[in-house]
Amino acid sequence: MSEEKSASDEPVVPAQPGLIHPVDTVIMVIILSICGALYYVTTSFERVSDMLSQNIPPEFFPRLVMLLIAILALALPFEHLFQRRRGNDLDKSRRKKLRPLPYWTALVLVLLAIAMPHLGTFLTMIVVCLILPWLWGERRLKLILPFAVLFPFAVTLVFNRILGVYFEPGIFGIAL
Repeated sequence: MSEEKSASDEPVVPAQPGLIHPVDTVIMVIILSICGALYYVTTSFERVSDMLSQNIPPEFFPRLVMLLIAILALALPFEHLFQRRRGNDLDKSRRKKLRPLPYWTALVLVLLAIAMPHLGTFLTMIVVCLILPWLWGERRLKLILPFAVLFPFAVTLVFNRILGVYFEPGIFGIAL
């Protein structure tokens, strides 16, 4: 008696994506849709008087960030090609359950964004630079503390002194 193999006996091998990865294409479309919606929101920004304009219209930086995000999103459907050349399988690593760290990071950033009008931009950057490295596992204070002071100071220096863009001082009035 000979055994016949049926199609259901063979192991299921997921199809390799072609040129465009379908999951990443959906993610790209979602990101581009959000960028488009936020770009539309920037068209409703009020005109700032010339005395307060700081040489840059208020919609400039949000549009710049959205443009950068959109450009990076356009590469998403092709990322699997670059990773395959390096011997990495994106789909294999995506099968693992997501650890809670991204959710905690998002929660911290949302809470700090809510607190920013009260703390001010400079203090909020310091708090972010203190909390996020610790949350991500860095425990060496001799690295975290200089980073938490020097990075916000450098960002504030570049924006305030070089670009002429001033940050919200917050309730403590701290603005460099």
